[in-house]
Amino acid sequence: MAEAETKTSKNSEASAGPLAFLILGILSLLWGSSFILMKRILPVFPPMELATLRIGMAGLAMVPLWLWHMRSEHWRRLPWFAVVGLVGNGIPALLFATAQTGIDSGAAGVLNALTPMFTLVVGWAFFGGNAQRSQVLGLVLGLVGAVLLILSQHRIQSASNPNLALLLVLATFFYGISVNTVGHRLRGISPWLTASLPLVIASVPAWITLWWLGDLKTPMQQEGAWTALYLLFFLSLVNSAFSLVAFNYLIHIAGPLFASTTTYLMPVVALLWAYWDGETLSLYHLTGLMAIVGGITMINQRR
Repeated sequence: MAEAETKTSKNSEASAGPLAFLILGILSLLWGSSFILMKRILPVFPPMELATLRIGMAGLAMVPLWLWHMRSEHWRRLPWFAVVGLVGNGIPALLFATAQTGIDSGAAGVLNALTPMFTLVVGWAFFGGNAQRSQVLGLVLGLVGAVLLILSQHRIQSASNPNLALLLVLATFFYGISVNTVGHRLRGISPWLTASLPLVIASVPAWITLWWLGDLKTPMQQEGAWTALYLLFFLSLVNSAFSLVAFNYLIHIAGPLFASTTTYLMPVVALLWAYWDGETLSLYHLTGLMAIVGGITMINQRR
């Protein structure tokens, strides 16, 4: 999901029509709702079961798309597809599920917006990317916003272990690796294949881990188990698999810069859900959100 969010300015922009705005709104709503969905699922399914089922089912849903677009010349880039699948999908799914056992969903949704900043950092460090002064300032501003959000969790009694917010920072760093891998090692590959094959690859260790270490019998005996399972199906098939395909289509019809607007809208949706769910929102949340969005804006500035 997040690796696609930050593929900005690599292709020429297309005009954004009504369909593009409709898809943008639906994607922002779906991805911004992922955090409240995980909050509802976690009381029944522990983080490992949640993450492996989410990736496993999403990967299965992507098999037809992968088979349709796979060509013989793509096999030589299989290691890079694996990096995107594991580092950009599998591991972050587990980190987010684990982190949300100790922090609020609103803060998790806003911290997810750090992805463009770590994309920039990884590009500098490992792929020889260049940065403007405004982008560096944007990175600093965004990190200040992240610190404010982590501090906010220390002031909220419902956050049982606010230090788990650092796992989300690590997850967005992994997203940054994934985005750069797609941009530099999988350039020219069909976006449908870069959306499907990594999820298919990540689903293999997910199913193996679930079979070897998972426990589905105990969660399904709890009250509300079927509701949580339905929400998990929705999170996997709609928020992960379908949304990624829709996002790639949005890039196709409106361009990557327009599509990256989801990065700005997702945290707002996440905070609205958090407020609706009775989470405590403070000045830290608002200030942190403004700092991160401001940082993203500066990073996305063109010369």
